[in-house]
Amino acid sequence: MSYFSNRRYSLRRIAVCFSLGILSTIVPTGTPSAHAQAQPPTKKPTPIPQPRKVELATKDGVELSGVYFGSNKGKDAIPVLIVHEWKGQKAPYGPLCVTLQRAGCAVLAFDYRGHGGSREYTDQRGEKQEFKIETMRRRSVNEITQIDMETAKKFFKEENNAGNLNLNALVVIGIREGCVIGTNWTHIDWMYPSVGSRKQGQDVKALVMISPKRQVQGVSIDQSLNDPNIGRLPTMLIYGKGSSEQSDTDRIQKLLEVNKRRFSGNRTAEGLEVSEIGEPLGGAALVNGQSTVIPSIVKFITENVKVGEDHTQWIERD
Repeated sequence: MSYFSNRRYSLRRIAVCFSLGILSTIVPTGTPSAHAQAQPPTKKPTPIPQPRKVELATKDGVELSGVYFGSNKGKDAIPVLIVHEWKGQKAPYGPLCVTLQRAGCAVLAFDYRGHGGSREYTDQRGEKQEFKIETMRRRSVNEITQIDMETAKKFFKEENNAGNLNLNALVVIGIREGCVIGTNWTHIDWMYPSVGSRKQGQDVKALVMISPKRQVQGVSIDQSLNDPNIGRLPTMLIYGKGSSEQSDTDRIQKLLEVNKRRFSGNRTAEGLEVSEIGEPLGGAALVNGQSTVIPSIVKFITENVKVGEDHTQWIERD
Protein backbone atom coordinates (compact mmCIF):
# COMPACT_ATOMS: atom_id res chain seq x y z
CA MET A 1 0.00 0.00 0.00
CA SER A 2 1.55 3.35 -1.02
CA TYR A 3 1.38 6.53 0.99
CA PHE A 4 -0.90 8.07 -1.58
CA SER A 5 -3.32 5.13 -1.70
CA ASN A 6 -3.11 4.93 2.09
CA ARG A 7 -4.37 8.46 2.55
CA ARG A 8 -8.02 7.41 2.93
CA TYR A 9 -6.94 5.00 5.64
CA SER A 10 -5.02 7.77 7.42
CA LEU A 11 -7.99 10.12 7.25
CA ARG A 12 -10.26 7.45 8.74
CA ARG A 13 -7.77 6.95 11.56
CA ILE A 14 -7.62 10.68 12.18
CA ALA A 15 -11.44 10.90 12.18
CA VAL A 16 -11.69 8.10 14.75
CA CYS A 17 -9.10 9.74 16.99
CA PHE A 18 -10.90 13.06 16.64
CA SER A 19 -14.20 11.47 17.67
CA LEU A 20 -12.58 9.87 20.69
CA GLY A 21 -11.10 13.22 21.62
CA ILE A 22 -14.55 14.81 21.58
CA LEU A 23 -15.96 12.04 23.74
CA SER A 24 -13.17 12.44 26.27
CA THR A 25 -14.00 16.12 26.74
CA ILE A 26 -17.70 15.62 27.52
CA VAL A 27 -18.49 16.64 31.11
CA PRO A 28 -21.74 16.65 33.11
CA THR A 29 -23.97 19.64 32.45
CA GLY A 30 -24.15 22.38 35.02
CA THR A 31 -22.26 25.46 36.09
CA PRO A 32 -18.50 24.91 36.40
CA SER A 33 -16.91 25.67 39.75
CA ALA A 34 -15.06 28.90 40.38
CA HIS A 35 -11.82 26.89 40.55
CA ALA A 36 -12.47 25.44 37.10
CA GLN A 37 -13.33 28.88 35.72
CA ALA A 38 -10.07 30.27 37.10
CA GLN A 39 -7.87 27.72 35.30
CA PRO A 40 -5.83 29.17 32.43
CA PRO A 41 -6.69 27.81 28.98
CA THR A 42 -4.76 24.70 28.01
CA LYS A 43 -2.11 25.39 25.40
CA LYS A 44 -2.94 23.62 22.17
CA PRO A 45 -0.22 21.25 20.93
CA THR A 46 1.54 22.21 17.73
CA PRO A 47 -0.18 20.38 14.88
CA ILE A 48 1.69 17.78 12.88
CA PRO A 49 2.58 19.22 9.46
CA GLN A 50 0.96 17.81 6.35
CA PRO A 51 3.29 15.64 4.24
CA ARG A 52 4.59 17.52 1.22
CA LYS A 53 6.30 16.64 -2.02
CA VAL A 54 9.88 17.84 -2.42
CA GLU A 55 12.24 17.94 -5.39
CA LEU A 56 15.91 17.56 -4.51
CA ALA A 57 18.40 18.77 -7.12
CA THR A 58 21.75 16.96 -7.17
CA LYS A 59 24.99 18.60 -8.22
CA ASP A 60 25.10 16.47 -11.38
CA GLY A 61 21.69 17.39 -12.77
CA VAL A 62 19.28 14.83 -11.31
CA GLU A 63 15.94 15.83 -9.79
CA LEU A 64 15.16 13.44 -6.95
CA SER A 65 11.49 13.01 -6.07
CA GLY A 66 10.68 12.84 -2.37
CA VAL A 67 7.94 13.19 0.22
CA TYR A 68 8.72 14.94 3.49
CA PHE A 69 6.79 14.16 6.66
CA GLY A 70 7.72 17.07 8.94
CA SER A 71 7.65 17.00 12.73
CA ASN A 72 5.96 19.21 15.31
CA LYS A 73 8.83 18.79 17.79
CA GLY A 74 11.18 21.37 16.32
CA LYS A 75 14.80 20.90 17.39
CA ASP A 76 13.85 17.77 19.34
CA ALA A 77 12.75 15.92 16.18
CA ILE A 78 14.74 12.86 15.10
CA PRO A 79 15.26 12.93 11.31
CA VAL A 80 14.76 9.59 9.55
CA LEU A 81 15.90 8.84 6.01
CA ILE A 82 14.18 5.98 4.13
CA VAL A 83 16.34 4.22 1.49
CA HIS A 84 14.28 1.88 -0.69
CA GLU A 85 15.43 -1.29 -2.46
CA TRP A 86 16.98 -1.62 -5.93
CA LYS A 87 14.27 -1.49 -8.63
CA GLY A 88 11.93 -0.22 -5.93
CA GLN A 89 10.58 3.18 -4.89
CA LYS A 90 9.47 5.19 -1.88
CA ALA A 91 5.72 4.73 -2.40
CA PRO A 92 5.11 1.50 -0.41
CA TYR A 93 6.62 2.94 2.76
CA GLY A 94 4.00 5.61 3.44
CA PRO A 95 2.52 3.80 6.48
CA LEU A 96 5.99 3.57 8.05
CA CYS A 97 6.60 7.27 7.39
CA VAL A 98 3.24 8.32 8.84
CA THR A 99 3.75 6.27 12.01
CA LEU A 100 7.25 7.65 12.54
CA GLN A 101 5.91 11.17 11.98
CA ARG A 102 3.21 10.64 14.62
CA ALA A 103 5.97 9.54 17.01
CA GLY A 104 7.63 12.95 16.52
CA CYS A 105 10.18 12.10 13.83
CA ALA A 106 10.86 14.13 10.68
CA VAL A 107 10.90 11.63 7.81
CA LEU A 108 12.19 11.92 4.25
CA ALA A 109 11.39 9.16 1.75
CA PHE A 110 12.88 9.73 -1.68
CA ASP A 111 13.48 7.89 -4.95
CA TYR A 112 17.15 7.74 -5.77
CA ARG A 113 18.28 8.12 -9.39
CA GLY A 114 16.84 5.73 -11.96
CA HIS A 115 13.93 4.77 -9.71
CA GLY A 116 10.32 5.84 -9.08
CA GLY A 117 9.88 9.53 -9.79
CA SER A 118 13.63 10.15 -10.27
CA ARG A 119 14.13 8.64 -13.72
CA GLU A 120 15.32 11.75 -15.57
CA TYR A 121 18.50 13.79 -15.56
CA THR A 122 19.84 16.82 -17.43
CA ASP A 123 22.91 16.13 -19.56
CA GLN A 124 25.81 18.49 -20.29
CA ARG A 125 23.92 19.96 -23.26
CA GLY A 126 21.00 20.86 -21.01
CA GLU A 127 18.76 18.19 -22.50
CA LYS A 128 16.58 15.80 -20.53
CA GLN A 129 17.60 12.16 -20.63
CA GLU A 130 16.12 9.07 -18.98
CA PHE A 131 18.04 6.56 -16.89
CA LYS A 132 18.03 2.98 -18.13
CA ILE A 133 18.08 0.87 -15.00
CA GLU A 134 19.26 -2.20 -16.93
CA THR A 135 22.55 -0.39 -17.66
CA MET A 136 23.06 0.97 -14.13
CA ARG A 137 26.00 -0.78 -12.46
CA ARG A 138 28.60 -0.13 -9.76
CA ARG A 139 29.23 3.46 -10.88
CA SER A 140 25.54 4.29 -10.55
CA VAL A 141 25.39 2.75 -7.07
CA ASN A 142 28.38 4.85 -6.02
CA GLU A 143 26.68 7.98 -7.41
CA ILE A 144 23.57 7.17 -5.40
CA THR A 145 25.65 6.62 -2.27
CA GLN A 146 27.90 9.65 -2.64
CA ILE A 147 25.63 12.18 -4.38
CA ASP A 148 21.96 11.31 -3.87
CA MET A 149 22.33 10.50 -0.19
CA GLU A 150 24.33 13.67 0.39
CA THR A 151 21.63 15.66 -1.43
CA ALA A 152 19.02 14.21 0.93
CA LYS A 153 21.20 15.20 3.88
CA LYS A 154 21.47 18.72 2.47
CA PHE A 155 17.67 18.95 2.62
CA PHE A 156 17.77 17.86 6.26
CA LYS A 157 20.51 20.43 6.91
CA GLU A 158 18.21 23.21 5.71
CA GLU A 159 15.41 21.90 7.93
CA ASN A 160 17.88 21.69 10.82
CA ASN A 161 18.92 25.33 10.46
CA ALA A 162 15.24 26.32 10.31
CA GLY A 163 14.81 24.69 13.72
CA ASN A 164 12.55 21.94 12.40
CA LEU A 165 14.70 18.93 13.37
CA ASN A 166 18.01 17.85 14.89
CA LEU A 167 20.35 16.61 12.16
CA ASN A 168 22.78 15.40 14.83
CA ALA A 169 20.31 12.60 15.67
CA LEU A 170 19.89 11.17 12.17
CA VAL A 171 18.57 7.63 11.62
CA VAL A 172 18.91 5.71 8.34
CA ILE A 173 16.41 2.97 7.44
CA GLY A 174 17.40 0.75 4.52
CA ILE A 175 15.28 -1.86 2.77
CA ARG A 176 16.97 -4.77 0.97
CA GLU A 177 19.70 -3.27 -1.28
CA GLY A 178 18.95 0.09 0.34
CA CYS A 179 20.79 -1.29 3.38
CA VAL A 180 24.01 -1.42 1.33
CA ILE A 181 23.54 2.15 0.13
CA GLY A 182 22.50 3.50 3.54
CA THR A 183 25.24 1.73 5.50
CA ASN A 184 27.99 2.61 3.03
CA TRP A 185 26.89 6.25 3.13
CA THR A 186 26.89 6.15 6.94
CA HIS A 187 30.46 4.85 6.75
CA ILE A 188 31.35 7.89 4.60
CA ASP A 189 29.45 10.28 6.88
CA TRP A 190 31.48 9.13 9.88
CA MET A 191 34.76 9.79 8.04
CA TYR A 192 34.22 13.57 8.26
CA PRO A 193 35.56 14.93 11.57
CA SER A 194 34.42 18.19 13.10
CA VAL A 195 36.68 21.16 12.45
CA GLY A 196 36.57 23.35 15.53
CA SER A 197 32.91 24.18 16.11
CA ARG A 198 32.04 23.28 12.50
CA LYS A 199 30.33 19.91 12.25
CA GLN A 200 30.71 18.18 8.88
CA GLY A 201 29.46 14.66 9.50
CA GLN A 202 29.07 11.92 12.11
CA ASP A 203 25.35 12.63 12.19
CA VAL A 204 23.93 9.11 11.83
CA LYS A 205 23.14 7.79 15.30
CA ALA A 206 21.28 4.55 14.46
CA LEU A 207 20.69 2.13 11.59
CA VAL A 208 17.65 0.00 10.76
CA MET A 209 18.06 -2.74 8.14
CA ILE A 210 14.90 -4.36 6.79
CA SER A 211 15.36 -7.59 4.77
CA PRO A 212 19.01 -6.61 4.27
CA LYS A 213 21.04 -7.63 1.23
CA ARG A 214 24.85 -7.75 1.22
CA GLN A 215 25.42 -6.51 -2.31
CA VAL A 216 23.90 -4.31 -4.98
CA GLN A 217 25.29 -4.32 -8.53
CA GLY A 218 28.68 -5.55 -7.31
CA VAL A 219 28.94 -3.10 -4.39
CA SER A 220 29.27 -4.84 -1.03
CA ILE A 221 28.26 -3.83 2.49
CA ASP A 222 30.98 -5.90 4.21
CA GLN A 223 33.72 -3.28 4.48
CA SER A 224 31.37 -0.80 6.14
CA LEU A 225 30.21 -3.42 8.64
CA ASN A 226 33.82 -3.77 9.82
CA ASP A 227 34.14 -0.02 10.48
CA PRO A 228 34.43 0.69 14.25
CA ASN A 229 32.13 3.69 13.83
CA ILE A 230 29.40 1.45 12.41
CA GLY A 231 30.03 -0.97 15.27
CA ARG A 232 29.27 1.75 17.80
CA LEU A 233 25.87 2.59 16.32
CA PRO A 234 22.66 0.99 17.62
CA THR A 235 21.52 -1.27 14.81
CA MET A 236 18.30 -3.19 14.17
CA LEU A 237 17.97 -6.10 11.75
CA ILE A 238 14.50 -7.26 10.68
CA TYR A 239 13.90 -10.20 8.36
CA GLY A 240 11.31 -12.83 7.51
CA LYS A 241 12.08 -16.41 8.52
CA GLY A 242 12.61 -18.48 5.40
CA SER A 243 12.77 -15.41 3.14
CA SER A 244 15.32 -15.00 0.37
CA GLU A 245 17.11 -12.40 2.52
CA GLN A 246 17.65 -14.67 5.55
CA SER A 247 21.11 -15.91 4.56
CA ASP A 248 22.36 -12.37 3.89
CA THR A 249 20.86 -11.21 7.18
CA ASP A 250 22.64 -14.02 9.04
CA ARG A 251 25.97 -13.01 7.50
CA ILE A 252 25.41 -9.32 8.27
CA GLN A 253 24.47 -10.22 11.85
CA LYS A 254 27.71 -12.20 12.32
CA LEU A 255 29.86 -9.37 10.95
CA LEU A 256 28.15 -6.84 13.20
CA GLU A 257 28.49 -9.10 16.24
CA VAL A 258 32.25 -9.44 15.67
CA ASN A 259 32.60 -5.67 15.25
CA LYS A 260 30.48 -4.83 18.28
CA ARG A 261 32.25 -7.35 20.53
CA ARG A 262 35.58 -5.90 19.47
CA PHE A 263 34.34 -2.44 20.38
CA SER A 264 32.72 -3.41 23.70
CA GLY A 265 35.52 -5.75 24.78
CA ASN A 266 33.14 -8.49 25.94
CA ARG A 267 31.09 -11.36 24.55
CA THR A 268 27.93 -9.32 24.20
CA ALA A 269 27.19 -7.59 20.90
CA GLU A 270 25.84 -4.46 22.57
CA GLY A 271 23.52 -2.27 20.56
CA LEU A 272 22.38 -4.96 18.12
CA GLU A 273 18.71 -5.93 17.96
CA VAL A 274 17.63 -8.75 15.66
CA SER A 275 13.95 -9.32 14.92
CA GLU A 276 12.91 -12.49 13.10
CA ILE A 277 9.36 -12.45 11.75
CA GLY A 278 7.83 -15.91 11.47
CA GLU A 279 6.84 -15.61 7.81
CA PRO A 280 8.93 -15.66 4.61
CA LEU A 281 8.20 -12.01 3.83
CA GLY A 282 10.61 -9.36 2.63
CA GLY A 283 10.77 -5.65 1.80
CA ALA A 284 7.47 -3.79 1.63
CA ALA A 285 5.49 -7.00 2.21
CA LEU A 286 7.32 -7.47 5.50
CA VAL A 287 6.90 -3.85 6.58
CA ASN A 288 3.22 -3.58 5.71
CA GLY A 289 2.12 -7.19 6.08
CA GLN A 290 3.13 -7.78 9.69
CA SER A 291 1.48 -5.60 12.33
CA THR A 292 4.46 -5.81 14.71
CA VAL A 293 7.13 -4.52 12.34
CA ILE A 294 6.40 -0.78 12.17
CA PRO A 295 5.80 -0.39 15.95
CA SER A 296 9.05 -2.26 16.66
CA ILE A 297 10.99 0.12 14.39
CA VAL A 298 9.48 3.18 16.08
CA LYS A 299 10.25 1.72 19.51
CA PHE A 300 13.85 0.96 18.56
CA ILE A 301 14.47 4.47 17.25
CA THR A 302 12.85 6.36 20.11
CA GLU A 303 14.58 4.22 22.74
CA ASN A 304 18.06 4.32 21.21
CA VAL A 305 18.30 7.90 19.93
CA LYS A 306 17.92 10.45 22.72
CA VAL A 307 17.98 14.04 21.53
CA GLY A 308 19.84 16.48 23.76
CA GLU A 309 22.57 14.16 25.02
CA ASP A 310 26.21 15.14 24.54
CA HIS A 311 26.48 13.40 21.17
CA THR A 312 23.05 14.55 19.93
CA GLN A 313 23.04 18.25 20.76
CA TRP A 314 21.39 20.49 18.18
CA ILE A 315 24.02 22.37 16.15
CA GLU A 316 23.51 24.96 13.42
CA ARG A 317 25.21 23.98 10.16
CA ASP A 318 27.15 25.92 7.56
